[in-house]
Amino acid sequence: MKVTDVRKKYKNTWVLAEVLKENTLNQVLEVRPIFASKDRNKIYEKMAQTPKDKAVTTLYTGKLTGSFLF
Repeated sequence: MKVTDVRKKYKNTWVLAEVLKENTLNQVLEVRPIFASKDRNKIYEKMAQTPKDKAVTTLYTGKLTGSFLF
């Protein structure tokens, strides 16, 4: 599933997904959703249970507001 499709299907939701395809800059293009929740902590709990050899990513499909430090 393309990341744009995930954003449409799971609006304003945290999504844990297996990475299926990346571009040359390692940006995620296609994923297989594993778990979705409005609660970010549940995503982290599920991520801790995933096998270490599986490439996963987290996505938030809503609009981020406020100040963030990366």
